[in-house]
Amino acid sequence: MTWFNLIKTFAVTVLVALCSACATSPAEVNTDVVINFPKTDTVTSVEQADTVLEAVSLSKAQIDWRYKQKEQICYTRFFVNHCLLSAKNEKRVDLAQVKKMEVEANRFKRKDNVEQMDRALAEKNLANPLPDPDKSPESDAVPAPDTPPDSRLNPKQ
Repeated sequence: MTWFNLIKTFAVTVLVALCSACATSPAEVNTDVVINFPKTDTVTSVEQADTVLEAVSLSKAQIDWRYKQKEQICYTRFFVNHCLLSAKNEKRVDLAQVKKMEVEANRFKRKDNVEQMDRALAEKNLANPLPDPDKSPESDAVPAPDTPPDSRLNPKQ
């Protein structure tokens, strides 16, 4: 066999291998996942806020998983950047919707925490009241000094 025939056979083999690799389509990934958005308008208890925060973390994980699946699909397409921008935009919109619920739940928990600290402080103040400054005895007051200031300390004299 001549070198020319050997190179030609090798080139045909490589070409067939490349074409067969291109012909196989990647497995379809189902990205139509239903995101479990927390369903609440307002949070009225700490337990409800905790439930909403758990649902928010689950929703964020689902959104992230769906984005990663779509990102893998985008890299198999011709218009990769357009596909990635669409996937990022969808992720951003979904995260914005989840963020509203997360902020509301965290706001309620902070408000409840502040109310508990205020109540504890009020109970502490009732248990240990401060003395009234108007009723303090005169003996506790410090008398003003009758001596003139030292001339060494005041250089203008």
